Formats: sequence, C-alpha cells, structure tokens
Amino acid sequence: MEAIRAPHDEQASSKINMFAKTGSVQFDGFGPRRTVPHPERIAERVERAGCKGPEGLLVTLAAHATIASPLGELDFAWIASAAARVGDEDLLLEAAGVVFAFNFINRIADARRVRLEYRFLRELKPIRGWVERRFASLIGTLYDLSFRYQPRQSPAELADRLGVLFERLGAPGVPEVFLWLSRSPAVLEGVLELIEANVMGAGVRLDLWKEAAAIAVASRAMSGSDLSTTVDRWIPRESASDSNALRSWAAPAGIAHDPCVVSACRRYSWQVANAAYTVTDEQIRKISALGLSDAEILDLTLAAALFSALAIIEPIGAAVAPRPVAAGSPMDSAPVRGIA
Repeated sequence: MEAIRAPHDEQASSKINMFAKTGSVQFDGFGPRRTVPHPERIAERVERAGCKGPEGLLVTLAAHATIASPLGELDFAWIASAAARVGDEDLLLEAAGVVFAFNFINRIADARRVRLEYRFLRELKPIRGWVERRFASLIGTLYDLSFRYQPRQSPAELADRLGVLFERLGAPGVPEVFLWLSRSPAVLEGVLELIEANVMGAGVRLDLWKEAAAIAVASRAMSGSDLSTTVDRWIPRESASDSNALRSWAAPAGIAHDPCVVSACRRYSWQVANAAYTVTDEQIRKISALGLSDAEILDLTLAAALFSALAIIEPIGAAVAPRPVAAGSPMDSAPVRGIA
C-alpha cells in the first residue's frame, strides 16, 4: 500500500514511456477528476518493496484495475500485457477473485461506517486456492481438511442459475465475465451466491435495486463492457452515454437534500460505487427519513458494491479470454496470447 501511494515524481523508466499516453483519470466521489499513477510506475514501486516477478505483476494489475476504472483503451492494453506476462490463468482468476472481494467488502464497510483491519491480510502468504477457500468460508460453505474445495455444482449448472437470475431481472443472457469466472467454479459459486442472496432476499423495491446495480456498472465499467450491455436497460439510455451524463442524472449538483426517495437512492448508489468512504451517518439518517429501512439501505449498498466490483474485474477476464467485439472497442485492441 505504501509503495502504491508513494509520491509520483520519480524518473519514469523506458517501460513507462512505452505507455506514456495513458491518461487514466477517475472521479473521486463528487470532487474533481484526479490522475492515477501509471501502472508501470506502480510495478516499479512494488518491485522495490520486495514483490517481484508474477506476484509483483499481479499486485500491480489488481491495484490498477481498481484505481483506474473505468479503464481507457491504453489502460486495458496494459492489463492485457500484464496478463500475458503472468501467463497463468489460474493465478489471474485468483487475482480477479481478490480484486472482487476487496472492492465489494471495502465499499460495504465504507458506506456503512465499518472499520476494517487489513493487517491479517498483509501478513498472509499468498497461496494457490486461498481465494476459493476464503469465498467458501465467507458464504458458509464447508470444505474438506485437505483444503481442496469442491463446488457443489458444475459450471453448466451455475450458468443455468445465472440465466434464471438475469431472466428474473429482465435482462436475459449471462454476461461474459461470469463465463470466464466459470473456469474456477468455486469462485463463480461464491460470487453467484452473494448476488442471489442480495436479489432473492432484497426488501427494497426492485426498480431501486436495479438502478443501483446499473449505476454502479455504468460508473466503473470500461468501454465495450458486456456487463454494461446487460444492465443498461435498467436506467435511461442517455444517462449512461458517458460519465458526465451519468453523474448529472444520478447525482446532480445542488440537490443533495432532494426529498424524493428515488433521487436519494440514485445519489447514494453513485456514491457507493465511486467514493463509498464519503457516505456519512447524517446522509443515512436522511435516506431513512424518506421511508427506507436500514435493511433496504443495505440492499442498495450490496447491489452497488457487487456490480461495481464485477465491472472492475471484467477487464481482467476480457484480457485473458478476449471475445469478438465491434471494431474500435478497447477489448478488440489487445488480444492476449500464451495464457494456458
């Protein structure tokens, strides 16, 4: 963390100059845009901190996928290049699982004012299978003493469940990111059960839940995102045309105290997806005063956190297992070879 957050004024290397035109920017909550450290610069800091080789690349990839989303074309090209250099799809799947878990849990904790302690995570030595076991424990699934967790259903059965779920939500078809995750059924099962629990158990109005999920995806997904194509029918098409249009619709300036519950939920969902740490207790009280229970606010939080995390890991899957897309899309610009 210290290596990634270090000052950005060190001399750029030749590797960084290869990607010098990358202009990664993102919204920091409701504030102005800020620049994001270049991924090759992050990689150099991570290496100086003692994490080298594929492990260092995975750390850099995880950090860049999170802080640079929504990714631009050159951001995606770097992700594809890093994935090719790692060359191990199992490790990349686990890295995507870690990125998903971090972004999901961190947003919930920030939005609900829960203090997290990362020390135990920093002290764990990364090992193959850790993510699958952690997901298993998080969702209450048992695994045997050999730590060889076996999913309860096959990838085909999980895909069927996903199809039923999205059909229920009025968005038939399973987004590509889930098809890639199916290569690690235990991770997919963990993600699916989290979404199913949120959807099937949600007490909040379904239209508010769907808007929260769509706002999160539109905020964090890269251009050409298949996930966006699936959920963009849940919000007005013109609002998802670009980040400024989405922000103007979901969180317009000057109406932070709008007495409309729908507007308040849109603004809250945008905030969870983009800067959950800026949510205040007063803001939660005001949403409650508009008629939402604490459980319903949590439902919105989960929807925004889940789908923003999915949008953030989607480019990793697209880099490892590219699919045919329309010309000009970032996903069409950097095919990855050499992934087993």
